[in-house]
Amino acid sequence: MPLRFLKTNWFISNPFVKILVYANVFIAICALAQVFLTYRLFAIPLNFANNSYLLFILLSTYLQYNVQRGYMINQNNVHEERSQWLIKHKKTLLISVGLSLLIVLFLCNSLSWTSIGIMIGAEVVSTLYYLPPFNLRRHGYIKPFLISLVWVISCSVVPLIENKLLTEHSIWFVVSQFCFISVLCLLFDIKDSVNDFLSGVNTYANKFGSNITKLMCLFFVTGGFISFYLFNHPTQFLFSSIVLRLLVIATVIFTNDKRHSFYYYLWVDGLLIVQTMLFLF
Repeated sequence: MPLRFLKTNWFISNPFVKILVYANVFIAICALAQVFLTYRLFAIPLNFANNSYLLFILLSTYLQYNVQRGYMINQNNVHEERSQWLIKHKKTLLISVGLSLLIVLFLCNSLSWTSIGIMIGAEVVSTLYYLPPFNLRRHGYIKPFLISLVWVISCSVVPLIENKLLTEHSIWFVVSQFCFISVLCLLFDIKDSVNDFLSGVNTYANKFGSNITKLMCLFFVTGGFISFYLFNHPTQFLFSSIVLRLLVIATVIFTNDKRHSFYYYLWVDGLLIVQTMLFLF
């Protein structure tokens, strides 16, 4: 694992890396990779409608994360490096977010009304995650699973609905993805354990400790592997699934709240891309 590389001064101060992380470009690419994974495992063709959805998920993720990060700047974090970077590039980000919104609205024409309704629901939940008075992120025990649910709906369920592939059998893939992404979200709770505690948000990490949280992660890793096996177990896919789980287990073991934030934003989130690469190649 590239832990040493993620801690070097050159890497964490690189302007391109900051754009990837602070402008939420990397997480948008992660969402794109997750849709590609669904296309790969279900042999979904890359036609106009499906390509349009790839662009839709890329831009809508970029849009939602940038609005959220910008909105959550306050007196407590305004002096943090990320907040200062966002403030410095506020005009450019606003223009890019505005253009993304226009394109996303146009791309809705390629979606069915069922998928549009589901995506609107997911977007509403994503917005209520940080918007007062709802501020769903304050419910720390459901927070990781809420995020995972939105991701699975956007990157797996909707593509399956659009291609009429959502069946009792394909649900096992959805469950597997939910377990996988839940692990990543629980690891982020370890990163945010102190800040969440100071903000009055009880999470598994700050209430029960990182070791219990890691045990939960291992439980979901196991559940994800079993679910994927029940979904599909040809030799090449099963091998990819095993390699993925081993990488996730190693990540769980090496994760702690002392890691640089880029470890989480690039390596932990990056497992979403690694997963797709394993099944593509």
